[in-house]
Amino acid sequence: MKRTIRIAISIAISVLFLGFAVSGVNWTEAVAALAHAQYLYTLPMFPITVWTLYIRAQRWRLLLRPLGTPAMRTLVAATNIGFMANMVLPLRAGEVIRPVLLSRKEGQPIGGVLATIVLERIFDMFMVLLLFGLSMLTVSTGENDTAMLRQWGYSMSAVALLIAAAVVLIRWQEALALRLLTLVLRALPPALAESIDRFFHGFVKALEILDSPGAFLRVLAWSVYLWVVIASIYFWGFLAFDLPVPFVTGSIVVTALIALAVAAPSAPGYIGVFQAGCILALGFFGVSKSDAIAYSIILHITQFAGTVAAGLYSLTREGMSLRQIEHVSEADGATA
Repeated sequence: MKRTIRIAISIAISVLFLGFAVSGVNWTEAVAALAHAQYLYTLPMFPITVWTLYIRAQRWRLLLRPLGTPAMRTLVAATNIGFMANMVLPLRAGEVIRPVLLSRKEGQPIGGVLATIVLERIFDMFMVLLLFGLSMLTVSTGENDTAMLRQWGYSMSAVALLIAAAVVLIRWQEALALRLLTLVLRALPPALAESIDRFFHGFVKALEILDSPGAFLRVLAWSVYLWVVIASIYFWGFLAFDLPVPFVTGSIVVTALIALAVAAPSAPGYIGVFQAGCILALGFFGVSKSDAIAYSIILHITQFAGTVAAGLYSLTREGMSLRQIEHVSEADGATA
């Protein structure tokens, strides 16, 4: 699919989600919520956002151990720049830019590095679904609604465990998985088959982290730490807007639903999908759309500002420009 068509589709999806988010909003109430917010509570959101990027870099270093041990400065720079690119460039360019920058700087195989990004996403999806599932088991609303939320909780927890089981199975039956892949690839064009084969071998290599219980537990611990820190950002937002939301459960639910929403293709900066995730999550706790949209605007601005600031800092330290980074995404996106 041509790049321009993919960009157009992602923008259309953002518009669709944004339309859902703003429909039914009483803007007079939303403006009042923004006017009366206690913005002192938003100040910790900036450093916490930057800290989450450092946590991601630390965890990524563990996932890369089967391939080597890159310098921490390189990992931090690639992470900061990559996540900034997701905010300002189309098509989640940072998902390509981040591994490409690391591969070029450290001389590691791009297929293997890309595979660690996928493994990272699997850990994230596992944590998000598990946390969301467990939090749904503790939310209490009306009798019928509570039963439905319990069902969601069990379902999401089960999906999380199935994802974990599938990854373990691939590692346990590596030879069988590679043989099945070879059979499937025979039906594909040679160039595409070679690219997929190279990527999957890198993914299997990255899964060697599962061979060491200690290393696996460290990655899992970093993942838990990461998502708890991310959830704390939304906690500060509850305080800023004085929302009637339970701090722990509410933070987890908002974190999980925003994470799931922004997984959808969207315009740069996750516009639309971020707002929709906020409104859906806060709706579980009876927060009006007007208050929820006001909350989402401030949360979005603070995370955007923190991420872009970290990225610009790393760009400056690495002597690079945003235009160079954009060229990386355009030149290497197809081959990666």
